[in-house]
Amino acid sequence: MRTAASVVVALALLVAVPGAASAGHKGNLGIGSFLACDRPVVPPRCTSVGNDFWHFVYIDRSVPGTIASAIRRTMREDYGPTYLRMEVQSRITAATDVIVFAADHGENGAAGWVYCPADAPQGINAHGDRWCQRQELHFNLNPRYGAFFADRASRDYMACHELGHTLGLHHWGNPPRSDGPVAATCMNPDVPDGPTGLHRFDRQDISVYYAAPTSAPRIFRPFELDAATGSPELILWSGPLARF
Repeated sequence: MRTAASVVVALALLVAVPGAASAGHKGNLGIGSFLACDRPVVPPRCTSVGNDFWHFVYIDRSVPGTIASAIRRTMREDYGPTYLRMEVQSRITAATDVIVFAADHGENGAAGWVYCPADAPQGINAHGDRWCQRQELHFNLNPRYGAFFADRASRDYMACHELGHTLGLHHWGNPPRSDGPVAATCMNPDVPDGPTGLHRFDRQDISVYYAAPTSAPRIFRPFELDAATGSPELILWSGPLARF
């Protein structure tokens, strides 16, 4: 159960602002870069996308073992079923997409955040989104935010949520693209006690956005309304990606 102190925190969590999302991708709830990285905010933060469908993650020695295990778990269980290929690296290389750090950053209003340093390799992709390699993912180990790392479920939530931001996933329940209803997804903001995994629409957005342009994998199509029930249904597609 959350404590009163945990509710006060602004969290992990990059709060999207209206009009700041990319106009490129039109998925269900939204995926893409948002927030400028040179804003005078503390901690410095912004959300970028990956540069391709490989997403290499280096976990710094500053990260406690329990959090490192949560990162590996969410990579396997939540991001593994998508078309994206996410792998842990033993060292930083030219292919590294995310570097994970952990430290006591004081009471700065965030339990975790992601950031693209000015000197990091970056550019604009075909969707019009900013991609960034060697993004920094920070976990704040200050006792003020202990509720977000106190148990396995909370750590799984934090790992899933922040890795989602390194891919450009937006919050559910917040504008600009993610203004739909709150659902069972780790991309909900300010819920340290869960949910711990991605919603199927998150996986759909990732699979469509990061599909390799020269292959024909079995990935999710954008959802359509079922004629009988009027409910959104995901349809698996294994044909040419030009369809997207």
